[in-house]
Amino acid sequence: MRFDRTRIFYCRFKIGVIMDKPIKTEKPPVKRKKLGEILLQAGLIDIQTLSNALDVQKIQKKKIGRILVDMGVVDDVEIANALSSQLKIPFVRLGKKEFPDEVISLLTPEIVEKHLVIPIKKIEKGLIVAMANPLDQYAIDNLRFFIRMSVSVVVAPQRDILEAIEKYYPKLDIEKDLGYEPGAEEHLEIIQRKEPDDKDGRDLLDLAELPPVVRFVNAVIADAIRLKASDIHIEPQKNKVIIRCRVDGIMDETMRTDKHVHAPLVSRIKIISNLDISIRRKPQDGKAQVIYGGKKFDLRVSTIPTSEGEKVTIRILNPATAEIAPKELGFSDKDLKDLTDAISMPQGIILVTGPTGSGKSSTLYACLNKLNTPKVNIVTVEDPVEFDVRGINQVQINPKAGVTFAAGLRSILRQDPDIVMVGEIRDSETASIAFQAAQTGHRSPHFTPMTLHLR
Repeated sequence: MRFDRTRIFYCRFKIGVIMDKPIKTEKPPVKRKKLGEILLQAGLIDIQTLSNALDVQKIQKKKIGRILVDMGVVDDVEIANALSSQLKIPFVRLGKKEFPDEVISLLTPEIVEKHLVIPIKKIEKGLIVAMANPLDQYAIDNLRFFIRMSVSVVVAPQRDILEAIEKYYPKLDIEKDLGYEPGAEEHLEIIQRKEPDDKDGRDLLDLAELPPVVRFVNAVIADAIRLKASDIHIEPQKNKVIIRCRVDGIMDETMRTDKHVHAPLVSRIKIISNLDISIRRKPQDGKAQVIYGGKKFDLRVSTIPTSEGEKVTIRILNPATAEIAPKELGFSDKDLKDLTDAISMPQGIILVTGPTGSGKSSTLYACLNKLNTPKVNIVTVEDPVEFDVRGINQVQINPKAGVTFAAGLRSILRQDPDIVMVGEIRDSETASIAFQAAQTGHRSPHFTPMTLHLR
C-alpha cells in the first residue's frame, strides 16, 4: 500500500511540473456543442430532420453538414452563418479573393483537403484560416502542430472552401496524379499527334507521354469544353503556372499549378497539335482535334516565348457553330429582325466587330448559313478557316505564298461571287477593296476586333 501511495504522489508531482502550477481538483470539461445542436438552436432544422440525418450518417459515413445539404433542408451558407453566430467567430465569403503564395504554401494539399481549410492571412504570431467546420478541434490542433504557430479561425461556406482548394491546391504532383478532376480525361480522345525524330525531342516526348501528364492535359481541355470556353490560356509565371479560360468573352482563372509542371504540359500540347517540341524560343501555330461527348472539336494552338517560359493559347472551335442559325444567337426580336433585313439586301457591307470571344465568328457563320443556297456563290477568305461549311468556297490565308487578305479578296472578286466574307480587315488596302466590292454589287460581311456595329 505504501508503494502505491508513493507512485500516486510521483505521478501527481510530474503532472504539476508539466503544467507549471499546483495540482487542483479539475472541473468537468465543458461539453462542446455539435453542429446538429447549433443548427437546431438556429432554427434551421428540427429534431426529426436531425434524427433522419443521423440515421443516414450511420450508412454513408459523411459529415452531418454535408448530409443535411444533400437532403436539401439547408445550404452551406446558412450553416456557416449559424456557426458564426453561435460561436461568435467571423463569417467570410472567399469568392474572388486572392491569397498570396507565401500564405498558401504554409499548408499542403493533403492538409487542406483533409480538414477543408484555407489559409487566408499570416499575422504576427500565427495564421488565420477559413474553415467549413470550426467545431473540428482535432483539425485545428493538427494545423497548429503542422505549422508550429497559433491558428485563428473564421468560418466560410463549404463551397467556397472547395473552390479555393481546387484553385490553389490542385493535385499536380507528376509522380502521383496530374488530373485535377478524376475521370474527366476518360471522355476525351486526342485524334492527332506528332512523333519527333531527334533525340532531344524523343526525351521530351517520353516526358510528355507520362500517363499523369496525358491525364492532366486531357482534363484541362475537357474542363474547358464543359465550361463552353472559347479559349484556354496557359501562362507561366515566376513560381507557378496559371490556367485561365475565356467564357462568354470574360477571362477567369480556373486553376494554378507548380512551375515544374510547365515543361511537360507545354510539350504534351505541342505533340497533339503537330508542333516542334524542341523549338521553345520562337512562336508556333498548330492545330489538333479532340472528341468529347461524342462531338469533334477543333483546337487552334498558338505558342509564344515569354520571359518566364512559353505561353500557350488554345482556341476551342465547336463544330456546332458551323451549323448555327441567326435565331440561335441570342439577339432580341428587334435586333434579329435588323440583322436578317441587313443580310437580305442585294448589296452592301456588314461589319461585325467586338472583343475576343464575343461571338463574331459565330455571327458571321450564322449569317452565311441562312444565305447558303445553291442559287448563290459564296466565297470566304479566312485566317484560319475555322469551320468547313458545305456549299461555301473557303480560302485560307497564306502570307508566305503571297495570299494575304487584300490579295485573296482581289482574286475572289474575279470569281464572280454573290457574297464575300473577309475574316479580318487588317489594313487600309483590304478595307478599300471590301467597300468597293460592296458598292459594285456584292454583299460583304467582315469582322474586326472593336465594337459591334451592324448596318
